[in-house]
Amino acid sequence: MAEAKKATKQYVYKINDLPFTPLVEEEGIVTQFILGDNIQISFIQNPPGATFPLHKHDAEQILIIMEGSEEHIIDGQEVHMEAGDICVHPGGVEHGGFTKTGFKGIDIFSPPRYDEGGHVDRMKRYGTMPDENGHYPANKVETTTPVWFKGVVEAILKANEKK
Repeated sequence: MAEAKKATKQYVYKINDLPFTPLVEEEGIVTQFILGDNIQISFIQNPPGATFPLHKHDAEQILIIMEGSEEHIIDGQEVHMEAGDICVHPGGVEHGGFTKTGFKGIDIFSPPRYDEGGHVDRMKRYGTMPDENGHYPANKVETTTPVWFKGVVEAILKANEKK
């Protein structure tokens, strides 16, 4: 009797291969998550004109704007954020924002958002959770947004052409 081949644990990923998970459906906001034991990273895309509602959660969050801009609200303060800006959100502090231009960013959460209705719940609802070996499913969510990394690279190339 042949021994069953053990599935290989995955440790390295390509952003473009991560499935889209909707975050704010009515605004067209989507993300591509990577989930670790103690950290969760979100490659978020907010289309032009989108509002991310004010909210708060226990996880600490760091937002890095990679492309575009947002009028960001944190703890009642409105600040303009654009490519290259970073915002640190302590756990329990209300935040959200509006983008005229649209933006792509990286959100880092520690610990992962296991709160009810949080990001892990969304991944389960949309079937974008990795399996026990860290393999993510194929993209199942239809979106008009290009894959994250490809969109950032295209924006950088376009900006370099203008120089």
